[in-house]
Amino acid sequence: MLDAAEELLDHGDAQQVTVENVISLSGATVGSFYARFGSIEGLFDALHQRYVDNIYQSKLAEGMNRAIAQPDLRKALHTAVKILLEFGVERRKLLAYFFMRNEGDDALVVRLTAVQNMHEVLKVHRDEVAHKDLRRASENTARLIYNAFVGITLLEPSEFIGRKTSLSSVIDVTTQMAYAYLITEK
Repeated sequence: MLDAAEELLDHGDAQQVTVENVISLSGATVGSFYARFGSIEGLFDALHQRYVDNIYQSKLAEGMNRAIAQPDLRKALHTAVKILLEFGVERRKLLAYFFMRNEGDDALVVRLTAVQNMHEVLKVHRDEVAHKDLRRASENTARLIYNAFVGITLLEPSEFIGRKTSLSSVIDVTTQMAYAYLITEK
């Protein structure tokens, strides 16, 4: 049923996610739906939790683990930014719904995980980072990347400034800004 709801959100919008549509697409029964979720709001809560637990955190972890393996800071940042922004575009409708629906504790956990992962990346590339306080540098870098992630999820790159912009351009610029911040002494 969660897979069906996710598919409906990905290919339509939140109005498409009804008890009837979820049951029809999943092959479940009305009784099993209500026994598991209690209501349509319960379904959305379960779907949101699934994304926080499995998707956001696994994408963050995947991106940061691949970033840590990179030989230099610029490549590490580019890897992390690329994975996250491509994910934001790939799952745009579903993520946008979650951003609009719930910006509470779960979103904070995702951001804190991003800061922790960025801190691990910066520790590996410590000799390239000009900042003495790696924790603060991790927070600011994660904030910059998170803002790009939210922006790319909610808007097409060309909609942001009204000029044709590619995803790769947004990835490159975000990487350059993060790198410039990290190598500039504070």
